[in-house]
Amino acid sequence: MSDSDPPAILGGRAKLWRSFWMIVSTIGIAAVVVLLVRPFKVESPPAAPLPGSEKAELPSVRVDGPGMILIVPDSPLREQLSFFKTARSKVTYPLMTVTGSVLARVSNGEGPIEDRWQFSTAELSTTYTEWIRAKSEVDFAQSQYDKTRELVKAENEHLSAVVKRLQPLSQDAAVATAQFKQSQADLLKSQIQGEKDVFSAQSTLRQAQKSKAALERQLSQSGIEPIVFSRAVAKMVLVVANVPEGRISLVREGQSCHVRFYGYPHDLFPGHVESLSSAVTQDRRTLRVLFDLNDSKDLLKPGLFGEVGLGTDEREAVLVPPGALLHINRGDYVIAALGNHRWQVVEVKLGELHGDRFEVVEGLAGDREIVAAGAILLKPLAIEALGWQATPSPTPVTAVSTTGN
Repeated sequence: MSDSDPPAILGGRAKLWRSFWMIVSTIGIAAVVVLLVRPFKVESPPAAPLPGSEKAELPSVRVDGPGMILIVPDSPLREQLSFFKTARSKVTYPLMTVTGSVLARVSNGEGPIEDRWQFSTAELSTTYTEWIRAKSEVDFAQSQYDKTRELVKAENEHLSAVVKRLQPLSQDAAVATAQFKQSQADLLKSQIQGEKDVFSAQSTLRQAQKSKAALERQLSQSGIEPIVFSRAVAKMVLVVANVPEGRISLVREGQSCHVRFYGYPHDLFPGHVESLSSAVTQDRRTLRVLFDLNDSKDLLKPGLFGEVGLGTDEREAVLVPPGALLHINRGDYVIAALGNHRWQVVEVKLGELHGDRFEVVEGLAGDREIVAAGAILLKPLAIEALGWQATPSPTPVTAVSTTGN
């Protein structure tokens, strides 16, 4: 359109544009109305299959019974696991290592061994001295009691014989009758006095025995069972150590050991378990164990500290890598093969760590395949398997994630 067009033409074109835009607006309004009035159809999700209509897919690793885990071969999780074949090997490693100290020793000298004991504390030395005196008192009281009984018995037997001898004569004369009655009275007095003497001697003996027993309990609480003193020899050294309650099953009398003292780091002193305490300490829940060493060089002094390697006898041991162990509640477990892709959660009792291997002292035999690196991935299922209980309709087991720890 230009400025030279006549007015009639300009007016016609304007009418055409207005009509065009009115038609477009009408169509747009009609389309909006149709969309608003037409109902919106929502597509519902496909219906879930009926139970039993198709078999649910099982996870590649799952609990398969009490203490049992099933691992499907070629599964993603199995590819992240490594395995270890156990075997028995002869070792002399200590079963455990505990800290101990020299409690007492027999010093060099010419006198009786009983008088040559040296102790780490003055209290223990005093208790030992009082115990020695109590032993003497018990021996003396026992001797007095035995002799009192013999004396009373002899007197009563003598007076009983006099009564029997005078009894036939008592019917012939008055004098004999008086003597017979006097002998009966003497016998009765002797019996009464004898019972008093025996009771007194017995009470003294019991009191001495109680005092001795109390001192023996004090010695035992200090770590020395009194019977040890009866086995004392020259240059004997007693070392005491506390063994945790959970590991006392690994200790027995006569078991070999060696001790390395901090004061003599280059010397190794062999010995054996002399005795076990009769009670577990209530505060630390430990058992005091007494070790007997022979100090041929006369180096060890009461109070010295050292590391006690307990259980150094040659033995066959099963060693496993640390990554194979699962600590669940208060126990240690490994996952061992049973065959047919089934694995068993086995509780084990551990010894010391030797290099890069833990010794299994109970629960696992040699020649078994166990899960090594990656066993931690199975810990949730191991916990579930240990607490597994059969139910009529078990709930599906969630697959274990194969990522992360």
